[in-house]
Amino acid sequence: MVEILCPHCEGEIELDDDASGEFGCPLCDGEFEWNVEEDVSFDDAVTHTDNRIMTTDFNEMPAVPKVAGIAFCIYMALVIILGLGGIIMGLALSSAESAVDSGTSFGAVFVVISLVVTGLATVGMGFGIKTAKGEFIALIVITCISGLMFLFSVFGYEDAADIPSILIALAFTIGNLCCVFVPILKAQFTGVLIGSSGPRTPKKMVNEFDKSKSIHPLEWAGHGVSLVMLIMVIVCLSSSSWYSISVDDEDFLTMGLSEVELDFGFGFGLGETVTYSELVEDEEDFYDARCIEGSSAECDQIKQSVDYWKSWKTSTLILKVMLIITLVVAIIGIISRLAAILANTGLMNLPDKGYMVNDIVRKFSSIVVCLLLLIGVVIFMIIQPGVGPDEVWGGSDDGLDGSFGAIVWIAIVLSMTVPILSKFEIDNS
Repeated sequence: MVEILCPHCEGEIELDDDASGEFGCPLCDGEFEWNVEEDVSFDDAVTHTDNRIMTTDFNEMPAVPKVAGIAFCIYMALVIILGLGGIIMGLALSSAESAVDSGTSFGAVFVVISLVVTGLATVGMGFGIKTAKGEFIALIVITCISGLMFLFSVFGYEDAADIPSILIALAFTIGNLCCVFVPILKAQFTGVLIGSSGPRTPKKMVNEFDKSKSIHPLEWAGHGVSLVMLIMVIVCLSSSSWYSISVDDEDFLTMGLSEVELDFGFGFGLGETVTYSELVEDEEDFYDARCIEGSSAECDQIKQSVDYWKSWKTSTLILKVMLIITLVVAIIGIISRLAAILANTGLMNLPDKGYMVNDIVRKFSSIVVCLLLLIGVVIFMIIQPGVGPDEVWGGSDDGLDGSFGAIVWIAIVLSMTVPILSKFEIDNS
């Protein structure tokens, strides 16, 4: 028997141990329930909205965020260790280059790349810890970092030894994307499971305020400048005169992003165009053919030439990657400006949130384009090897002179002046 208190008169009542159901109090005739399991309605945990079901009633899997976050932290820790090793190796290589006056900058390039990767991995480890605690925003961040690591691995691919790093980065990218987009996995971070309750019908766009307005003259000027910057980036990608080497003021080598123009006739068209890869391969083949048995002064000279052309290949590749990223941002900026013009003239109906996001992209895309372009050109100017050591030119560089092409200075001037106009556009539109 078990003694309980009546919820009405608080009198003592004796019931069997296994008693359950509805009872009447013998003292006050009040009715009460005892040992009855309450039915939890599924509807209490479900919200229907826009043909979707949002519910908190799902099997929790705490291991999902923990495994995703901890595994990513371990991955980032390994990247940091490799990055620190790369910095040390780059400093040692840079010191060796300075000691022999090679004129190359492989060590500096290696240090810069290693610093970027190490910094990115450090940030990734911090967000990996937050992901392990179940933060959804942190999950999105480490997904982006995984994608960047995958792109770095692809761009840095040289031989089969690089395949494991590509596969690891790809595995983390796909795994994190699954946690972001697969509903049951995403629910482990957001606490809400969202699924479709039927065929979706497209919602009509809603405008809560009129976006039709007159366009400020400075905004029109910004549209024009944005188009100019897009054309400038395209010209930069197609330019073949980023750097030139001359003898007695006559150009005989002109450096592009992928190719080198060799004018042996000093302006009379007696030359050829070769890629940096071809130059490096030819020099390496020549070195292997002449220097199999040992080193000599001639072998050292050939090795200097190999390193010189490798430096050009690396510096132009980095510049090309930066320009491609800049081109993508510039195209996005142009699209946002076209959308803004159509919305402001009443030719296109944008929802409020879409209009606000598009307006932010329109205002700041030009500044981002200029910043990326400036960073790319400055990095190129720092790491390009210039004329190089005397050994590249047969032991003497008398009369040799190197200079940046006009495209370099035009890009720098535009990337530093356009943000000023963009600031006026932002203030007046």
